[in-house]
Amino acid sequence: MKDYKHALLVMEKQDYPAEAREVIIRANKKILANSEANKIYESMYRAYWVKKKNFNTFADKSKALAELIGENVYTVYLVFLINCTKPLKAAYKKAGISEDIYWNTIIDLKVKALECKENFDVWGTFVEGWFRAFYTLERFGLGRLQFELSDFGEEFYDEHGIFIKDSEFVLGLHIPSHLGPLTYEARLDSYKRAFEMFKDRFGGKYIVICCGSWLLYPDNLNILPENSNAADFILDFEPLDIKRTYDFGDCWRLFGQGKSCLKPAELQRDTTMQKAFAEWFDQGKKAGSAYSMVIFDGEKILTRRTREEYKAKYGY
Repeated sequence: MKDYKHALLVMEKQDYPAEAREVIIRANKKILANSEANKIYESMYRAYWVKKKNFNTFADKSKALAELIGENVYTVYLVFLINCTKPLKAAYKKAGISEDIYWNTIIDLKVKALECKENFDVWGTFVEGWFRAFYTLERFGLGRLQFELSDFGEEFYDEHGIFIKDSEFVLGLHIPSHLGPLTYEARLDSYKRAFEMFKDRFGGKYIVICCGSWLLYPDNLNILPENSNAADFILDFEPLDIKRTYDFGDCWRLFGQGKSCLKPAELQRDTTMQKAFAEWFDQGKKAGSAYSMVIFDGEKILTRRTREEYKAKYGY
């Protein structure tokens, strides 16, 4: 590493919390001041970016680097990934992808830093392997939502005059936290951006978006308040595979690391969503997840239903 000027630009442009900036700058300075640390960093960079290997994990070298400079390994992950947004910016330009999409995409580093602080009281990221698809130009932030090059995960689909079979190209959808309300207007804006970016891959008439998430579990319509944006979000989708889970592994996303939804009395109820789910668990009921689909024609969500239509079709 020669400098961390681009990291400073990223943190300034995307308004990182002051405490996060201090930690990230401190770690960068420590790497630059220690020749052995910088040697480890450079070997990580060559493997991760230059050779495009070791995308899913670079834990061993990161742990050695963290120990050498006296920082948490989660901080080292974040420092490294923020610095790698510099060559990523050049890759966007080479691929002809707009700079607006670049900035919209890398905001996820800030999102994951906020989640890491909330869950572990560390400015960093504990999901270093998650970022691979951003750096291989397969996942993009488009407005409120993220879209990823993906394959259809069901045997087949045949509705709305559209036939899709297993492993055919679709867009995967991700719903980052900390980016504001999941309003209908924000979602529609994201779908439109995705349509413009990927419509040619679908023949220009529509796009197919698939997502597997606890947020799309149909019974959430009975858990959440009727006026909830998260409840309305479900109505955009056609559920294809619904799973009710005993232990609800996504519990941490609502209540933090170390919390079990099997012990509802221990769950905090600070937000509307926390309160709604905790009360659901109080009744001995389960949460779950669903693999679901949106079909969007550039203007209209073809899979969207009213609450009454959804209940009549799916029973929730």
